[in-house]
Parts: sequence; C-alpha cells; structure tokens
Amino acid sequence: MGSTGSQAPSAVALALRRAARFDRSALSLRAGLVAAIPVVGVLAAGTLAGDTVAAVTMGAGAMLVGIAWRAGGGMPPLATMATDAAVMALSTFAGATSGRVTWLHLILLTLWALAAGLIVAVGRRGAVVGTQAIIAFVVFGRFSQPIPAAAELAGLVLAGGAVQVVFCALFGAPPAVRVQRSAVAEAYRRLSSLALDPEARTTAAAAALDQADQKLTSPTLLGDAGMMTLSALVQEGRRMRLEFAALSLLLAQYARERPSTVEPLRGAADPVRERAGEVLRCIAAVVEGDAAADRLLPPVNALSAAVDTLTATVGAIDRRGEATGAQLPDRVARHAGALAGQIRAAAGLATGVHERNGRVAVRPSFGSTRPWKRVEADLAQIRANASLRSPAGRHAVRLAVVVVATDLLADQIPLQRSYWIVVAAATVLRPDFGATFTRGAERLTGTALGAVIAGLVAVGLHPTGWGTVALVGVMAWAAYTLFPASFAAGVVFLTAMIVFLLEAVSPSTLATAIDRGVDTIVGGVIGLIAYAAWPTWSRVPARQALANLITAQRDYVRTVLGAIVDGGAVDEEELRSLARAARLAWTSAEATIERSLTEPAARRIDVEQARGVMTGLRRLVQAAHVIRLELGAHANAPPLGALRPLAAAIDSTLEIIAETLAAGAPAKRGLAPLRDLHRELAARAAGGALDALLVTELDEIVDAADTVGGLLGLEPAPVDVLPSITG
Repeated sequence: MGSTGSQAPSAVALALRRAARFDRSALSLRAGLVAAIPVVGVLAAGTLAGDTVAAVTMGAGAMLVGIAWRAGGGMPPLATMATDAAVMALSTFAGATSGRVTWLHLILLTLWALAAGLIVAVGRRGAVVGTQAIIAFVVFGRFSQPIPAAAELAGLVLAGGAVQVVFCALFGAPPAVRVQRSAVAEAYRRLSSLALDPEARTTAAAAALDQADQKLTSPTLLGDAGMMTLSALVQEGRRMRLEFAALSLLLAQYARERPSTVEPLRGAADPVRERAGEVLRCIAAVVEGDAAADRLLPPVNALSAAVDTLTATVGAIDRRGEATGAQLPDRVARHAGALAGQIRAAAGLATGVHERNGRVAVRPSFGSTRPWKRVEADLAQIRANASLRSPAGRHAVRLAVVVVATDLLADQIPLQRSYWIVVAAATVLRPDFGATFTRGAERLTGTALGAVIAGLVAVGLHPTGWGTVALVGVMAWAAYTLFPASFAAGVVFLTAMIVFLLEAVSPSTLATAIDRGVDTIVGGVIGLIAYAAWPTWSRVPARQALANLITAQRDYVRTVLGAIVDGGAVDEEELRSLARAARLAWTSAEATIERSLTEPAARRIDVEQARGVMTGLRRLVQAAHVIRLELGAHANAPPLGALRPLAAAIDSTLEIIAETLAAGAPAKRGLAPLRDLHRELAARAAGGALDALLVTELDEIVDAADTVGGLLGLEPAPVDVLPSITG
C-alpha cells in the first residue's frame, strides 16, 4: 500500500498538535479530589506516626495507582488499579533485593522491561501496569535492602496503592444507579444520532450499548426493578440499531434501482427517522431524570403518524407499479413499523426506570464477573504478539534495550537521582511513532514547567512539615483533575507533586526540582532517539487489522448465511457474539489506521485504499444485519440449499481478501465469480418470500465484496462453466 499525498501535515507536527490538545469537557474537580485524598491521607498518617520514609513510600504507591485511573479519565478501572498496586509491590521487592547484585539486577530489569513491553498488546491497562512496574523496579532498586526490609518496603507500596483502590471504589464514582442510568441514556443519545444521520456509523451506538450492558452486570444489582428495566432498554436498543441499519441500506438500494421514484419514499421515510430521533432523545432525558415521563407521549404519537404516512406512500407506489421485484418499499415500511414498535416499547420502559426496591446507592464492581476468562484472553493476546513482527514485540525489545542501557548510563552520570533518566526513557517509549513523540512532547514540556513551578514555590514559600503535605495535596488535586483533559498539563503538577513529596525525606526542594527537570529531559531525549533509530511503523499492523476485521465479518456472514442454507432455528446468542467480535475488530482497525496516519507520509498506509476497504466492509456487514433481521422474521424457515454455492463463494472471497491484506500483495488465486453466481441464484430462485427478499441483500454483499477485492487488485477467476445451483 502506498503513501498519501505530500500536502499532509508532517508526522512531528501532528504529534506536537496532539500534545497541545486540551479537552475542557474532561475536567473533573470531584474525581481529581477523590484521587488526591488517598495520597495526602497516607502521607499525613505516616507523618503523624513519625515515619517519613513510610509516609513517602505509601504516598508514592497511592500516587502511581491514582495515575492509572486519572491519566485515562472515566470511571475508576478498579481491577486495573488493584493489579497495578500488586505488580508495583512485586517490582519493588524484586528491585530492592537485587540492587546489590549488579548482574542479577540487570537480568531482572531486562525481563521486567520485556514483559512490560509485551503487555501493551492488551491495551492501555497493560501499558499502565507495565510502565509503572518498571518505575517501581528502577526507583526502589536504588535503595538496596535485605529481604525482610525489601518485603516491608513492598508492603508499604502495596498499602498505599490499596488505600487508593479502596477509596476510589467507595467514592470514585457517583452512586452506581445513577451511573447505570447515565450509561443507558448515553446509548439512546447515540441511537438518536443514528436516527438523524443515515450516514452515521452504527458502531458508536453499539459500543455505547455494550458499555451500558457491562455496567448492568454487577451482582449487587440483581433484583433491582430499575436495573431490570434498564437492561430491557439495552436489549430494545440493540434491535433498534439493526433496524436503523436496515432502513439506511434499503433506501440506498432503492435509490440505485429506481432513482427517478426514490424521492417520495425517502420523503416519507425521513420524517420517521426525525420523529424516532426525537423520541430517543426524550427517552434519554427521562432515563436520566431530566424530563418527566409524560413528555414522551407527543413525540411517540408523532412517530406513529409518520409511520402511517410512510405506509400510505408505499401503498401508492405499489398501486403505480413502481415497486421492484424484491418489494423494497414494502420492506422499508415493515422495518419502519418494527422500529416504531420497539421505540414505543422503550418509551413505556423508560417510565419505569426510576422504580426502585427501596435500595440506596450501590457501588461499582471490579469489572467482569468472569475474570479468568479475561485473563485467558489477555494471555492469548500477549502470546500472539511475542514476535518481532508484532509492534508490541518490537516495542518490548526496544524498551528492554533502552531501559538497561540508560540504567547503566545513569550510574556513570554525575547527576542526583539519575534513576529518573531511566524512568523518563521508559515512560516516553510507546509501540508506535505518533504516541511516542506525542508522549515525549507532553512529558518533556510538562516536566520542565513543573520543575519551574516547584522551584518558584520553594523559593517563595520555603515549605516544611505540614506545609509540604498541604502542597502535595494541592498539586495532586491539580494533576489528577487535569490529566484527562491534557496529559502535558497533568505532568506539570505531577512533577511538582513528586518534588514536594520527596521534600519530606530529602529537604532540598530547589535542587530536587532541577534534578527532576534535567534527568527527565535527558531520559526523554534518549527515548525519542532510540525510537528514531529503530522505529515501528503501523503500515503492516494496519493491514493486519483490516485482515482481522474481514475475518471477523467473514465468520459473521458465514453463520448468517449458513442458518438460511441449513434452515431451522437461529442461534441468536451466537450471532450476537459474532457481531460483537466484528464490532471490536472494526474499532481496532480504525484505531490502527488512525495511528498509521500519525506517521511520516512515506510510512503510512494508503489512506484512500484503506477508507475504500472500510466503506465496502460497512456495506457488507449492514447487508448481513438485514438478513439477520429477516431470519428473525422467518423463524424455522425450510433449508435453502440453492444458496449454498454462493454462500461458499462469498466465504472464499473474504478469505482471499483477508490473506491479501495480511500479506501485502495480491493472492495468487482469483476470486470466485460472485456476480455470476448471484445472477444464477436470482434466475432460479424458488419465488418464496424469503428467497426473493434475500436476492437484494445478497446483491449488496456481492457488490461490496467485489468492490473491496477490486481495491486490492483482485479479480474474479476465469471460469468456463458456471457451477450449477440446485435446490
């Protein structure tokens, strides 16, 4: 795949632009305060006990676990925070006990860095835990201890982190019932956007529904009438999302087949969408408690009237003989009617959301009710990335080399607290170009400004004792408040917080601030140079992510079409699971392509080709969604063996396309003749209702698959004899 045009901004300019972003909507004074209180609390408790070393150690544990939450914003990820606290304690013990034996210390540090680099494969939570494991190992490894003392030090780190986790579990979020309602309301607002914009992606609504569903899985919520109602709203929302996709696709198909007569149908369908959007917005307001339930009645009535108008319009089209063989106008009216029924049901459910069983606020859970399943999935993901062909694998090797090299260098540099050089290099390095240079710019500028602020405060106030504790609290509050809005701004106050935290054990604030600034700049520059010397580009991972997306969609399409070929009942649970896997693959592909666009133009994926592939795949999966809806409307239909050759050919075509993307070159074998197979199927269709309706959707799938294949330089294989299609 080639590069984009020369007019694109330079990769470094994009990185700097991203580093300078500030999202005011992400600010939360309350969340910042919740994360800061444990830091100040353990620091104050240790100070009162007369043990400043214990106070600072626990404060460091609480501080780092707080960063694991606030650097990403949102709800406290309690499972990640708890894991972070435990891993940091283990790292502290390993670093402190091995510090006196240089060769053992370096071997362990290498293994730690390799593991920290690999676990970025599981996402942000892996990156957070891995980075902070290195920080704990390096920082506390500078204070070599015998085993009992090292265990005590690790226990203090764990205690500080545990205080942060427990406090955030109790106070880190609004009452869970409010959280659940807000999540469902946000999902309905996403559905409303989908209603008002036919071109909007359904993945955003699907992701919001998934998030709402996850927040309803806590065992503490079982039996709550309001929660059961919210769960029913989520299920209705899932069906609505598919109906919106069906309406968009059917109208687009009719516009292609009958462009001269599409306007009356579209003119009657658009008001249905608009009224649906109004009702969905109103449902969201009712669910959150911002509107009374009686506000739902007028827009619901307006929606019903719009559906009646659409039905009348379709009847007029039928009387004029303008309908196509696949009865597209009738199907538009049928899906609109089904959508209206689902929305009316959701409106009725919304009125019962605030019914409770007398229960007071419940608290968020630690996440999945089946944590071992998630651990198994994470381990499988890590194993799959344990290769130099993987960005995570290359990152692990690069990180290990840089961390060990800077650790050796720090021993030779006449700088105080030179271990910060290692910490800075490790925290700057990321698996991809854009994130590395963005994070480097954020950390270097933030640390420099933070050191200046700490120095000015030290010169002006000369804080000591409880004044230092108070300053740590203020800086912690500012840092945790700002992190989600701007990582660079958060680092400014994080740097100042660390300087004043160390003031408790080493009273020399100005010197500490200078050391912090100089060491961080040196380490950050080393990290950037290391990445530039051995970069990892996202072109290949982006192609692989697209290949994974096609494979996920292939599994979904094969299951949907297989249910028609074989007949019988539909396994809705399996289809839902496959659809979710396809959505996750879509999100991953989008993110990987976006990362590729932050890289130098010569290294980027071909943007136009990637967008064309994504557009084609969107059409393909939407058509599959419509067929899935038809399956639900024709439960226990007889087998349709005539579809088997085309279904097999579609499966083969998607497999070849995925192989081509993964390999970066056209496959040696040609695509199946989908268009010929579809034409034969249409000619020999038995004429049953489901058979006739399938033809149009299969045409959409065939066209989308051929379009994607054509973008990749693939052509149908020449055939002398078209395979026979029999029932």
